[in-house]
Amino acid sequence: MMGDITANRSCAPCPQPDPYNPNRIIGHEDCLCLNIFAPTLPGEERGSPVVFFIHGGNYRRGSTSPYGGQHLAQKDTILVTAQYRLGSLGYFSSAERDASGNAGLFDLRAVMAWIEDYIQFFGGDTSRIVVMGQGSGGSAASLMALSSEGRSAKGVAALSGTPLSPGAVRQDPAKYATELAKRTNCPEKPVERLVNCLRKMPAEKIVQADLNMDMDNVDTVKFLNDISQRSGAGARVEGEHDGRGLPPMVSEQPTESLKKKRQQSPFLTGVNSAETSRAVFGKYSEFLTKQLTTVKDFIKKDLIGGLRGTIEGVQGLVPIATSSLTQVLPLPDYYQALFDTTFNTVDGLSVIAEATGDALFNFPAYESVKAWSSGSPAYLYSFEHVGNLSKGSYFLPGDPLADDTNSKNSSIKGRNAQVSKGPSHGDELAYIFQPLDADGKPIVQKVSSTDSRVRENFLDIISNFAHNLKPMDEKNNKTKLFGVLPFSKDNEQFIKIKEDVTLDKKFRFCQMGLWGNMAERITDALCKNLIAKVLDISKLPLPLQVTTPNLPLNNMPLVGGLVGLGKTSQTTESVKHVVQVTKTPSNSKSSGGGGLGSLFGGL
Repeated sequence: MMGDITANRSCAPCPQPDPYNPNRIIGHEDCLCLNIFAPTLPGEERGSPVVFFIHGGNYRRGSTSPYGGQHLAQKDTILVTAQYRLGSLGYFSSAERDASGNAGLFDLRAVMAWIEDYIQFFGGDTSRIVVMGQGSGGSAASLMALSSEGRSAKGVAALSGTPLSPGAVRQDPAKYATELAKRTNCPEKPVERLVNCLRKMPAEKIVQADLNMDMDNVDTVKFLNDISQRSGAGARVEGEHDGRGLPPMVSEQPTESLKKKRQQSPFLTGVNSAETSRAVFGKYSEFLTKQLTTVKDFIKKDLIGGLRGTIEGVQGLVPIATSSLTQVLPLPDYYQALFDTTFNTVDGLSVIAEATGDALFNFPAYESVKAWSSGSPAYLYSFEHVGNLSKGSYFLPGDPLADDTNSKNSSIKGRNAQVSKGPSHGDELAYIFQPLDADGKPIVQKVSSTDSRVRENFLDIISNFAHNLKPMDEKNNKTKLFGVLPFSKDNEQFIKIKEDVTLDKKFRFCQMGLWGNMAERITDALCKNLIAKVLDISKLPLPLQVTTPNLPLNNMPLVGGLVGLGKTSQTTESVKHVVQVTKTPSNSKSSGGGGLGSLFGGL
């Protein structure tokens, strides 16, 4: 690129389907640009910390245009947003070195190099760079931090996307490459001919081929691929460097990198409390309602079976269960029983949202923070506020997890009440970024006093994370970054973000035990009443010894966005308890009323 550019509006997005017109392709191949939002002057002599944000969209959609950095700049934090190649244009791979893929990740690596070289001229401090992303962008940020090619960031913030998310890396890119060749009338083999054929093709035709593969008939597999963000081209494991080209961005499975403790920077990750609700009650509501009413044991057999296959496809995410353990942990029966208590369609959709959120977002986040904490400080949060600013569809148009187009026309009674149980995918973004229009001008929103307080709290967490980064070594591996002790197997604490920010413990304790094949959790006091409704307790080994941490923290309020908590976050030593499991008479009645409320009360 030569000469000067008048940067008075957002650059064109990278080629992708128009989210508002499925028959149109938008964007331009000359799309690799970045935006910088900085305070007028840095608030410290050494400069301001930098947050490099990677947008989500399943490696297929999105741009920098909606994300404004005014709020972070007011916290003396520089925001850099960047675009990268999407879909097959950015991630096509035949799983061979001659078409190794991950071009989109190399675009992001180039941005990191630019930040290291030039951000000082904008008042930035190169010793405090956080790479942050949302959804697939969170997974990409995590992959970069685990890679020797992208490990220069001093902190990682992954929102609703982790290195162990089902969509973080594609497990079978060659299969997708073969299908793309068929759809574009290119030769499948050898790979050199396929690549040359695609290079001569207009970008719009390749994007259209990607889109056509995504428009096949809806079934449970497509539903799960969509909401787990596994559909289409995406990042892949390239293998070790063979010297024939660029060094790999992803040389091994993320779980292997975590086992080898390649994580060398603090990690902040979290989820929204109802990640999949908009997809369940929106785009896929009619399909799922039909399945609930026409397919016997749909939740038990089709849904949970599919979810289990999805997360078991992520290497190292789920411990291998023995056949006896599977009998002890009848995961499908648990969620099916929740629906069977009412046989109400709305409750059925609520169960689907609960199950998919647990399996595809909560469990990968929990396992990621647990694995990351073995090598570097890690922190887990749960965003649980629903307000006027919750508009994930504005930042992620076309993403089924955030798109509310279909839900507006849904005829399901109680839809709004169910969705409002928690924020869906992308709903946290307006509490971090100032929404911008196509001309880069702020969109005026009605901000209630509650929304303003939640936004201030969330911004404090991110900005304090960036401001307090320190060089990693063994001595400070377990120290507090912003007044909060890191996640550990002894405390398992997480940050709960609502109108007030609090510390809580045992994140989705029982559900994580079910998805993670943790038999010992069934006998925990928190789970006994819940699990006993669907499990045959008599099949459990008797007695079962369980290690249970004894923690004083339970909804402890944090002051001023995690400032000044140091003296209140200490934990005591773990205490071993022997839990005696007794058989419940088959004719005994469980305490409490039936229905979803009683089953999930207090969890």
